[in-house]
Amino acid sequence: MSNYSITNLIADPKGVVVALDWVYTNADGSVSNQLRLAEPLDVTKITPIGEVTEAVAVTWLEAQLGNTAEEFDAAIAKRKEEQEYADSLSAYVNNAGNFELAEEPVA
Repeated sequence: MSNYSITNLIADPKGVVVALDWVYTNADGSVSNQLRLAEPLDVTKITPIGEVTEAVAVTWLEAQLGNTAEEFDAAIAKRKEEQEYADSLSAYVNNAGNFELAEEPVA
């Protein structure tokens, strides 16, 4: 099962798909972007837009995407680790020359 999904197709006036908005998702998060097809694949020229399924678009994405699933997994893991670290930080305020732990605002 693919971890990719296509959120939008971008087509020219002739109905030729020229770009894909995509998302890669794993258990820890997701990354997304738009891939402008380098040149419409031969199959995009003969596949009517009404017959382009997500599975078809994902095959086009995987054929031209410059990154691997492993790279996306690593990027998501790094972003999660950075966020967990940022969430663990504490602020100390200057109180008459002494630093004291800032009180967390009550929601």
